[in-house]
Amino acid sequence: MPPDPYSREDHTNDSKPAPFPQRLVAEAVGDVIGFWNFKPSMGRVWAALYLAARPLTSAEIVEQTGLSVGSVSMTLADLRKWGVVREAGRAGGRRVFEAETDVAQMVTRVLRERELVVVKASVAKLQAAIDALSQSNDASDTQTAGDGEFAARRARMLLELATSGEAMLEEFVRVGQMDLGNIENKLTETE
Repeated sequence: MPPDPYSREDHTNDSKPAPFPQRLVAEAVGDVIGFWNFKPSMGRVWAALYLAARPLTSAEIVEQTGLSVGSVSMTLADLRKWGVVREAGRAGGRRVFEAETDVAQMVTRVLRERELVVVKASVAKLQAAIDALSQSNDASDTQTAGDGEFAARRARMLLELATSGEAMLEEFVRVGQMDLGNIENKLTETE
């Protein structure tokens, strides 16, 4: 059984953790965030703010999440960079924070600033490989030329898939909807 991320043994904070239902929400969000290769603590802090009826101080976030003061501070900085948490003024002389509540906007930003960047870079690399393979097809050795043609065909198939994915992501980022038909077609095509 994996360790309980909310147990006192894992954290330097001795505050009372959030009630069980809120901890489950925070854990679920942390799992999804972790799956996307963000720190699970980002999901836990965002969830604590999202579930709160009012903006929270960092001390309250520490109490709700069971994370250390340092972890909450670094996590808030990361979340603010992504635009999913913002400072909402002051309470009792302390800064308070609130969560962005437009989940679609948050997902769109991640897709635009992270996944789409990776896909575009992959498209460029695949195109460069195809160009290089096309030049190697001019080799006098027929075996080498045949291998190059085969590799170029396969690379073009991957490029078509990548450009379809790029178009799909760009469309989702632009209008918030995604048509998977083109990707499904590319995945089922054969030579």
